[in-house]
Amino acid sequence: MLILVIEDERRIREGIVQMLAGDGYDVLEAESVEQGIAMIEAEEPPVVLSDINLPDGDGFTILRYCQHNGIDTSFIFMTAFGSRDVAIQAIQEGAYDYVSKPLRFDELFARLRRLEEMQSLKGQVKRKSERKLAESRLAVLGDSAPMQRIRKLAAKAAGSNAPLLITGETGVGKGLLAKLIHTSSQRSNLPFVSINCASIPENLLESELFGYHKGAFTGADGNKKGLFNEVGEGTLFLDEIGEMPLHLQAKLLHVLDDGTFRPLGSTRDLHFKGRIVAATNVALEDMLENRTFRQDLYYRLSVLSIEVPPLRSRPDDLMPLAESIYRDLAIEMGRQVNNMPLSVAEQVQQRMWSGNVRELKNYLERVLIFGDESLEDDLDLTLAEAIRRFERSWAERVINDCEGDKIMAASRLGIGLSTLYRKLEE
Repeated sequence: MLILVIEDERRIREGIVQMLAGDGYDVLEAESVEQGIAMIEAEEPPVVLSDINLPDGDGFTILRYCQHNGIDTSFIFMTAFGSRDVAIQAIQEGAYDYVSKPLRFDELFARLRRLEEMQSLKGQVKRKSERKLAESRLAVLGDSAPMQRIRKLAAKAAGSNAPLLITGETGVGKGLLAKLIHTSSQRSNLPFVSINCASIPENLLESELFGYHKGAFTGADGNKKGLFNEVGEGTLFLDEIGEMPLHLQAKLLHVLDDGTFRPLGSTRDLHFKGRIVAATNVALEDMLENRTFRQDLYYRLSVLSIEVPPLRSRPDDLMPLAESIYRDLAIEMGRQVNNMPLSVAEQVQQRMWSGNVRELKNYLERVLIFGDESLEDDLDLTLAEAIRRFERSWAERVINDCEGDKIMAASRLGIGLSTLYRKLEE
């Protein structure tokens, strides 16, 4: 379990870190509110052990920040001996527990073990919920014969640890399918890490995947964990695998064959225990002929393979999928969920959807923002009017996220309360 210790007294902090690390915990440390929040944003530790009084504020500020931003972190506060009122406030504000200074480590470790047990139970409930959700979403992908076949393949893939290759046109939902397979698998409580091989320059892609040690190249001022390391025993999703350079393809093949990788500048191999899922919208078979994709890597990745058909080849799935997306988007935007307007349904059935599910989702999102007609069909809509409608829709969505608290919504939007009311009335 990863624990962030926030304490401004260096000697006390170092002593706590040493004791926790000696008991097998992974430990981060910070000495102020600002550093603590930055560390939480970067690492999302499941547990924070924080002093109340800090140089630039107090521990409650960090707790409220996490609560406001939906960061699921359990707080244990360190309070001065006899500070009963502060301890009560900590619990009332939502902290998991508190310990008195000077710390009794047997007491702290007992609290941490109880917290681990509680988080383990929560994790089991969450995993069951996510698996049921994944199964329902797989069903929503469609009920045509091709999609029934894909659902069966996805269920088998979820029960395997073998590499998986997902193919299909742009926008068919390859990334969604990869995530749903991960969520339905035994790795569901472990990380799902995604990287698009086409969106990162070649010289950066290698360091992103494998990591590096300080001094490995110019500008490497410290150590960096690569995604093969960060994913642990979870799933690493390599999107647009066809865009991976040949020399990195060779390194990826080594990872798949030997289960090891080496960060740049290191002399030591690390073990990779996760699962590789790759996706592509190009014909890798053609790339084999052109020798732009390694044949041995292709056969290694395609131990299991799923081809997602384009939307135009399964018309029976179109309307059920559109209605499901429309309903989900309406809920996400805080709108009242009504049936899809007839004019929109007619548009959905008439179009070819060359961009597949992604294009369909973008169209329905525009419909919910701008009205029954999409922006491109409403030629009389001025830019100013489009912006006004979007701002009002976005403001309503944020207010809904803030459970109707307009002051909080205005703060999150970065505008004044009077400006918020004006945009709602326009």
